[in-house]
This record gives sequence, C-alpha cells and structure tokens, in this order.
Amino acid sequence: MVHQITLDAGESAPGRQKLISNIKFLLVAGGGLFVDGYLNTTIGLVVPILGYIYWKDDKGSVPAIQGDEIKGSFILGMMLGQVAFGSLGDALGRKRVYGKESIFTILGTLLVVLLPWKGLSTTSIVAWLSVFRFVTGMGAGGDYPMTSALSAEHSIVGTRARLIVMIFSNNALGSMTAGIVLMVLLAAFKGAIGRDINHLEWVWRLLLGLGIIPAACTLYARLSMKETRAYEEYVVKKSSGRNYMVQVREFRKYFSEWRHARVLFATAASWFLYDIASYGISLNQSIVLDDIGFAGGKDPWHKLWKIAVGNIIVQLAGWIPGVYLGVFLPDILGRRVLQCGTCVLACIFFAIWAGVSDVSSSGGLIALFTLSQFALACGPNVTTFLIPAEVFPTRVRGTAHGISAASGKAGALLTAYSFATATKQIGLRGVLGLLSAILFLVALVTLLIPEPKGKTLDEIENGALYRVRPQTHVLAAGGSEPSDTEVVQVAPKAASAQDDSGMVTFLDTDGHVDC
Repeated sequence: MVHQITLDAGESAPGRQKLISNIKFLLVAGGGLFVDGYLNTTIGLVVPILGYIYWKDDKGSVPAIQGDEIKGSFILGMMLGQVAFGSLGDALGRKRVYGKESIFTILGTLLVVLLPWKGLSTTSIVAWLSVFRFVTGMGAGGDYPMTSALSAEHSIVGTRARLIVMIFSNNALGSMTAGIVLMVLLAAFKGAIGRDINHLEWVWRLLLGLGIIPAACTLYARLSMKETRAYEEYVVKKSSGRNYMVQVREFRKYFSEWRHARVLFATAASWFLYDIASYGISLNQSIVLDDIGFAGGKDPWHKLWKIAVGNIIVQLAGWIPGVYLGVFLPDILGRRVLQCGTCVLACIFFAIWAGVSDVSSSGGLIALFTLSQFALACGPNVTTFLIPAEVFPTRVRGTAHGISAASGKAGALLTAYSFATATKQIGLRGVLGLLSAILFLVALVTLLIPEPKGKTLDEIENGALYRVRPQTHVLAAGGSEPSDTEVVQVAPKAASAQDDSGMVTFLDTDGHVDC
C-alpha cells in the first residue's frame, strides 16, 4: 500500500512571517463567524427590549407572530446567502467573493440600528427590522461556505479538521459574548432605565451596533486575501473562461452521479435534522432557567438582566466546553464515528429527559440539559459544518457546503415556527421523544457519508473517497490523471520532489513515507 503525505512547500521551515500570516488568517476567518454568532443571538435578546419600548399597549411584549417575523427574516437571509455566496465562490473564486458577504452584514446591521426613533407604527417597525435583518442574514449566511472553503484549503495549523473547527468555534464564542455585552449595557444604563424605560433604546441599538466593529476591522483583510492554491490548481488551471454558467454545468455534471449526490443528500439531511433537534433544545432552555431561578423578574430591568445571565449559563452549560473539545475529536475518532456516536448519546439523553420530565428534580433536569448540550456541541454541531468542507472537491465545495448549511437553517426555521404548536398538541414529553427519534435519524443518515479522515486535499480531489476497487495505474511522465475509482501506484523512487502546485511529496524506495 502506498502512503503519501502532501505538505505546503513552506511548512517545512516555518518562520516568524509565516506565523504572523497564520495568526492573521485565524483572526480574519474566525472574526467573521464570531460576528455571525453574535448577531444571530442578539435578536433573541433584543426582541424583549423592543416590547417594552414599542408595544407598551401589549403589556410590554412583542406579539408572537411579529416577533417570529423579526427573528425568522434573519434565518431566511442566511439560507439565501449560504447558497448564493457558496456558488459564487466556486464560480468566480474565493478571492473575488470573500469579504463581500461582510459588506451585507455591516450594511444590514447598520440600517437596523438606524431604525427611526419616532413616527413609525408597530407594523412599520416590524417591516423595517425584518427587511434589514434579512440583509444581515445574507451576509452572515454567506460567511459559512466561504470561510469553510478557505479553511479547508489553508492547512496551516495542525490538521485540516482542527483548523476548520477552531475557526468555527468562534461562532459559539460570539453567542456567549452577546449576553455579556447586554449585561454590561444594562449595568451602565440601570439608573436611566429606572427613571425612563425609553432609555432601553440606547441598549438595543448599542447591543446590535457593536457587532459591526469586528466585521469592519476584518473587512479590508478579507477583501485583500489571496486566492487559495487549491482553487488555482484544481479549478483555474482546468477551466478557462470560468463564469457562473460554467459553474452550474460543472455542479450538475458532478452531482449527476448517484455516489456524489448521495453524499450531498446526507450532508444536507443530517444538518437539517440536527438543527431541528438543536433548536428544539434551545427552545427548551426556558424550562431549565425557570428551574434554577433565572426566569422572570420584578421589573423590566431585572427581567432583561436574567435573560442575559440565562444566555451565558446556557452557553457555559455544556455548549462552550463541548465546542472546544470538538476541535480535537474529529482527528481522534473520525468524522463519521463522532457524528454518529454523539447523536446516539444525545438521543438517549433526550429519551431519558422525556421519560422523567414530569417527575425529576431540578438538578436532574439541569444535568440532562447539560449532557445533551455537551453531546450536541462536540459532535454534530461541529461535524455538520466540517464534513461538507472536506468531502467535496474544490470546484463544488462552496456550493455543496452552502446547500448543506441552508438545509440546516430550514430545519431551524421549521422548529422555530412549529415548536409551540407541537408542544401544545403532544406536550413537552412528546416533543422530547420526537427530537430523540430525529437525532437517531441523523446517526443513520451519517452512514451515507464517506470518512475523510486521513485524506489529503489531493486525494479528495482525485476521488479517493469513492474508490471501490483497487487497480494499479503507474503514471509515466506526462501521463493522464487517475479516474475516481483508480488507486494510484507510484513507481518506487527515492525522492523529495516539488511539483508546480507547490505541494511536496516524500516517498522512500519502498513506497513508505519519508518525513
């Protein structure tokens, strides 16, 4: 068996300049997902504030339908942005597209914050916020496929999986930061809010507006980032006159084969089903917070304070620790084993939760909630983002990741709009049982996905994930490339050669790795 390792030519002699470049990439790519997590969470914190300011006649509460419109518009925008920017990144290149999504995020958030202070009806307020939250969502959604593709094609820190998940972990950090910022703002305006509730105007506008700062700070670096070597090598060199229609034809051709379409179905379906369960447990967090005394309050300020603290508790109760453990687990267990195993674990926790929800103590429910959060965070939360970035070749990577991510948001949207109705019809125990079954389905669907652990980008590009029968194919100078189902046998030769793509392969005379 031939073992082959490919390394970036510069990685054998890392220097200070390369280290700085690597840190810069982590900050730039991770900063975008930090903003996405922050802005996604803040709207759940902002809507209760809006109720105290604009819906005083409704006892300070935004009507459910209008609140769902404001929240749902962001998710709809994300779905469109994920597909649009993912396909454009494949068609036009990472360099030409990356950073444009941040412009949508900044512009949309800025226009939300600039909602006129007076003169609008509640209907107009909902329309304004929904439209520009949709724009914000397009930018946040576009960051998913672009950042995942760039991370997969820049193997600069440890392994490919570790880099992708390390960058994705900033999303959870952004979510927790939203609660911290709200606490700081509430503390700063406590006296003013006590005198006049309308001072909450400053709180919600600052809460959202501060999210623009990291996006603005990384915008220039994103717009000036170089094209990835993988895109230049595998896409630009192999297709002249590339445009969007060429990309559409290549996408259709690649996924016209069932073995490829099956994997796209599996990544999309697993993300769709996972987000149903994930948002289901998020919507259950109020039950846990109520049990530990972090629900309600004697006045608007105390209610909002408890919402902020509750958000932080939820993030720390298994979620943040799970996400950071998930940085290392994909390379230890493998992507498929990790996603299957943690989904089965969470399935069991949900089933137990359903069985004891009416009789268990508060401590027991909190333990089940934390364990469920932890299992989901270190498993499908990271693998649903990671796997689509690895199992598809460069020419369709962004589009396939965008479709998978948009499918996940479709599951989130379905849960957000149907959870209350489902709970009313079948009760909380029934909903938890349903979510348990859904997580088991995620584990089953995952079995359709090939394992990318240990595969280089070269091997994935040449179809190593789909080889079904061993064949020997010796490449002579100027020979043709192997097909998807061929195993390449390199003629023994003691060498350390660098090809024109800048990748280095080390093989000894026995065909073993010589590091």
